Amino acid sequence: MSNDTINKDGLDREAVKLSDRGIGPVIDDTQRTITAAHNSVTFVVTSVDAKHAELQRMQNRIHAALKDPETARKTRDDFEYTFQKLGLQPESAVELCDKIMVMLNSADALEKIEAECLALLESIMVVDEDDSTTPLPLVLHQKLQCRAELIFSQIAPYIGQVDGKMIDYGAGDGQVTQLLHDRLCVNVEGFDIRLYTAPNVTVPIQLFDNRQVSEPDKSYEVGVMTNVLHHELNNDFILEDISRLVQKRLVVIETVPVGDTEEAMEHDKERTFMNDYLYNRLFHNADVPVPGTFETPQAWVQRFADHGWKAVYQEDLGFDQPTIKDRHHLLVLER
Repeated sequence: MSNDTINKDGLDREAVKLSDRGIGPVIDDTQRTITAAHNSVTFVVTSVDAKHAELQRMQNRIHAALKDPETARKTRDDFEYTFQKLGLQPESAVELCDKIMVMLNSADALEKIEAECLALLESIMVVDEDDSTTPLPLVLHQKLQCRAELIFSQIAPYIGQVDGKMIDYGAGDGQVTQLLHDRLCVNVEGFDIRLYTAPNVTVPIQLFDNRQVSEPDKSYEVGVMTNVLHHELNNDFILEDISRLVQKRLVVIETVPVGDTEEAMEHDKERTFMNDYLYNRLFHNADVPVPGTFETPQAWVQRFADHGWKAVYQEDLGFDQPTIKDRHHLLVLER
């Protein structure tokens, strides 16, 4: 029999012969193997199709954003700001931004563009005070090392007394989860779509089960979500899942657009998307989804209200990171 072809009838006949000789229920096992192989192939094809669609959506949005004069100008300003904060001189930041913009406007496959952008960024060395040199992406990583501490300081005052369990929904590398456990002495569990736990993390970080948490309803008294929702294309299922799991209180931080009016913030979603894309896709090779499903603060309040939550406190955290022009907003919700 060819290695490339499965003749099910032939397998069935061979299975009957083996079964006649008393060698187990081979037909059932063979059928299960065929079914498993078929399902695996279907899953792989579906995954490839989904990945292609995701990349195409991102590329279409990038091209549309850079065709809009105002968004293109603001994106350039933000990228140059980031490059200067990482240690480049203004003229070098402008030159690097020019190259990145040419690449992003290209019709090449986005995977190819991202690989070339990362290689370019890694080739640029920042000279430190002691005359040592550090690749640009590593400088960004070093400047964001205190990010977990910052996020913990922003959410901790609103956790309150937790008698039951707490969930960190979209825990990332688990560092914030660990700080919640160590400093607030809460029984906290983290969940994420990928496992990339930091070395110092000992609290349990688990994978979602089919994109959801496989725990009973109302398993957690309190929940936290920090910069999770805008990384999921269809994020309403996250709102449904977290609302099913958490009984009393949610503390949420989300990246939000900038503007004095709802209309201005709606337009700024594209600049916000480009900054999110720069950080998650060009400075890293982690395949982080960047669908850019941002909302204005008021829109998030309403969407949570649709799931039974009331905003009892909110705060504009502003541009609270040292390098990326992302505006963050804190929401405390109860029911």
